[in-house]
Amino acid sequence: MADILDAAAEDPESLAAVVKAAKRANPEAAAEIDAHVAAASARAAAAKAQQAADAGFLEGWNGKGEIGGSISTGNTDDYGLVVSLAFDKKTPVWEHDANLSTSFKSEDEKTTTDRYFATYAIRRNFGPRFYGVGILWGERDRFAGHNFRFSEGVGLGYRVIRRPDLKLSLEAGPALRQSDYLVTGYEGTAAVRLAGYLTWQIRPRLEFTQSFVTYRDTTNSTVLAATALTTRLQGALSARASYEYRNEQDPPQGRENTDTTTRATLLFNF
Repeated sequence: MADILDAAAEDPESLAAVVKAAKRANPEAAAEIDAHVAAASARAAAAKAQQAADAGFLEGWNGKGEIGGSISTGNTDDYGLVVSLAFDKKTPVWEHDANLSTSFKSEDEKTTTDRYFATYAIRRNFGPRFYGVGILWGERDRFAGHNFRFSEGVGLGYRVIRRPDLKLSLEAGPALRQSDYLVTGYEGTAAVRLAGYLTWQIRPRLEFTQSFVTYRDTTNSTVLAATALTTRLQGALSARASYEYRNEQDPPQGRENTDTTTRATLLFNF
């Protein structure tokens, strides 16, 4: 049984099933099984972390693709398509996250949304809770009133909660923003970036996430919040229901302050 537990240690879902069967067959050894599982899981995590640390920059990345439909309210009320790619890499010292997404919507053969969005974050761990962070952010959304918007930020982060099933991180730091508005043209500002990220593993196949990012400056502060519920269907395939809230303090004339997007998407890990 010990060999079976060790083999399943890298897959939480498989491990849970093996542990349940082992305790049912040997109820008097439940404490011993729990101790063995804890040690095996620790060894598997340490081996995975060391493997990631030894890999080159282009090695050890995990990818996730997402595609689905959406319903929007605010500046536009219509249906459309969203496609995104996300990549992440974690080592004991460094963590990388990159995201690319595009949203396209059409109504009566007329394009109503054509948005492109990209972010890259690098985090340097100073310990189990404190870390430094650098953020690059870029987007293009003419229907929100700007040809492009870029921002560069640095800051410090703190992992308030770091349980296996529940994680909460907070970040804060200065940022620079460059925007090219359709009406008023180019504008560069300094801002403060505040962010929070929550992940709750409700069950082995069910995960809840909540993110909140705001750029506070003197001309046009931005708030972006995203809520998602993801369920693992089979193997690398998952389904997600999400809601995104976006607010611009001072949008261009004729534009609303708030946009919301509700999505139903499929995800594939690779």
